[in-house]
Parts: sequence; C-alpha cells; structure tokens
Amino acid sequence: MISRTSIKTSPHLTRIVNQNLLSSTAEPSSSQIELLFKCENLQYTGSFKFRGACHFLAKLDDQDLKNGVVAYSTGNHAQAVAHAAQLASKTRNKPIPSYVVVPSDCPPKKIAAARSHGAAVLLSGTDPNARVLLAEHIQRATGAVLVPPADHLDIVLGQATAVHEFLQQAAQAGRPLDAIIVPSGGGGLLCGAIATCKPRGVAVFGCEPEVGGPGLATALERGRRSLEIQGPGSIADGLRSLTGEANWEHICAEGNVKHVLTVGEVQIEEALRVGVRELGFAVEPSAAVPLAAALFSDAFHRWVADADRRVRVGVVLTGGNVSMEDLAALVPGF
Repeated sequence: MISRTSIKTSPHLTRIVNQNLLSSTAEPSSSQIELLFKCENLQYTGSFKFRGACHFLAKLDDQDLKNGVVAYSTGNHAQAVAHAAQLASKTRNKPIPSYVVVPSDCPPKKIAAARSHGAAVLLSGTDPNARVLLAEHIQRATGAVLVPPADHLDIVLGQATAVHEFLQQAAQAGRPLDAIIVPSGGGGLLCGAIATCKPRGVAVFGCEPEVGGPGLATALERGRRSLEIQGPGSIADGLRSLTGEANWEHICAEGNVKHVLTVGEVQIEEALRVGVRELGFAVEPSAAVPLAAALFSDAFHRWVADADRRVRVGVVLTGGNVSMEDLAALVPGF
C-alpha cells in the first residue's frame, strides 16, 4: 500500500544554505551543510499521513472496523484515513465507512479529495478543540473507531517508516545522514524520527512556525505542554495542531530532540519560492517549514558550526496537496 518515496538532492539549495551558514555564524568554522530531501509529497494521498493511517487500520480486526472509522484533521490526515479505509474495504471485502472532521477553512482541494475516497466530511470550527469534540461526538453516535492524527503508538510507528526509509536511502546513496529536520504539529512524525534516529546517532530537529503552530519550542522552554494555539494562523496551516499528550512525553525527554526550530512567515514564504523552483514540484507551506529552518535558523546554523565538519541534513517534505495556483494566491510574488 505504501509508496517508497524517492529522495532528492539540490546543489543550488545546498549552496544557498551554506552561504546563509557563513553569514549567520560569527566564529570561523569549516562546517558545511549538504541537504537531502525525502519526497513524502509524492506519497499516496499526497502526504506522509497515509503511512500512519494504514498502519493504524492494519492493527484493527474486522470486528473493530464494523462501524467504520472517524478522524479529525487539518486536511491531510482526513484524506489518508479516508483512502486507507477505502483500501481496507477492498482487501477485507467488507464496507468500512469513514467520517472525517476538518475545520471550516480547510482547503477545498483536501475536502474534495477526502470525499473522493468515500468519506463523509463534516466541518467544524477553526479551533483545534472544535474538531476533536465533533469527532468524539461522531464516534459515540456511530460506534466508529477514532483514528487520531498523531498521538497514538500505531500512528507514530507508521510515520516512523518514512524516516527509516530516508536513512536507508541516504546510506545506500553513500550519503548517510547526520541530522534530520521534520515539521511538528501533533508530534507523530517527530516521535517517529526520535525512535528511528536516536539509536543510530542521528540528530533530530523539530520545526514549527513562530506563531500559529503548536508552540512546541516555547513549551519546551517552560517545561509544560501548550494547551492552546497562540497568535494568528500561519500559512503553514497543516501545523495548526496541539502536540499530543503522549508524544509530548517523548519530545521533552532529555536528549531526544536537539532543538525545535522556529521560522517566521516571511521565511516560510521564501523557502516555498526557492524550494518549489529548485525541486521542480509543489509542496505545501507546512512542508516548506523544515527547509526554512535549514536555510534561516540561527540556532540550527550554530549547531552545524559547532560540529566543525561537513554535516548531511535530511529534510522531510511532508506533503504536496497544493497546486501552483494555490501557492501563487498564498505567497505574494510567487
């Protein structure tokens, strides 16, 4: 079911990040960055979320699935669960209804995609808690199994396969990774990266928008999980989710994550412009956040400079459910 998505390099993006590294570090260093990209925008349903949804459903038996599944999402998890249920219906030869809850400002393309996979789509308010409450109401009313977007072991293990593949592919190409950067909303992919990378000595960085995301960097500074999203919305709408409670325990544990890097809206927009131009395909704003962190984060550049060597950095491009026309409307001067 899962596509083994390709990895990609970009000499031009590597040059840009090294130019920024030199200009952002005060002390001289022989460090250099080499960027590699994992193209989960080319995954089925257009994002890494399909991995977790398939793994979660595969762990359920037919009796569990008799009343279907329900999910809440900013968009990509909804599509993933809908398609995973559609495929499971065929392989198990029994109908598996799917119900997905998305915010009222969810991009129409993502709503249409979920419906095309047979899901009943319900709209909630834009607050993250609103979609959770509506999904829980549907679960009680229908008896469907709730498929969480991030905060469950089977979801995390599914997402971890993207990082595991990435490490394998980079090593097979003679370019083993020293570090990986993944965007974090609910934290499923970040926890999957921890589980995969920590035993191998690969440094893990999370990243998020400065405002309008889960507020994970601030939460780590305070030592307690954020319970509400602060500030206005970000262009990276796929990260407008709170970090899951179980995921938080792994993310905040000492030594699991080097840093959670934050980037501003202008930096995300610039990463989108240069990334789409150089990589040759569209990625969602949320998927551009780790590239923005590699390009512009002073904290990341300081870590690389301290290494005083060539550092191979993997960037996970998490989704591509956006058209060039959508990007042109979102980003001025795209």
